[in-house]
Amino acid sequence: MKHPLVVDPDDEPVYREAARLINERLTAYQKKYRVSNLSSYHMLSFALLDIAAQYVRLHRETDIESVQNSVKAIADDLESFNLDR
Repeated sequence: MKHPLVVDPDDEPVYREAARLINERLTAYQKKYRVSNLSSYHMLSFALLDIAAQYVRLHRETDIESVQNSVKAIADDLESFNLDR
């Protein structure tokens, strides 16, 4: 299914990759629930929810890593301060 969408040319590769990911997940759900009476809408919803959950997990991991790096930098500064005294 194709939908016209106008995006910034610099963002086009990101949107193409996102569309590929959605199509890939949708195909996986269509194969998994082939014999069920789920509509395409339901399968698309499953695929998008799966992608959104992956995004949230990644976002949380990234935030934790950023905090850990900040805490380490502060600890290093404090250690350096104590060595200078």
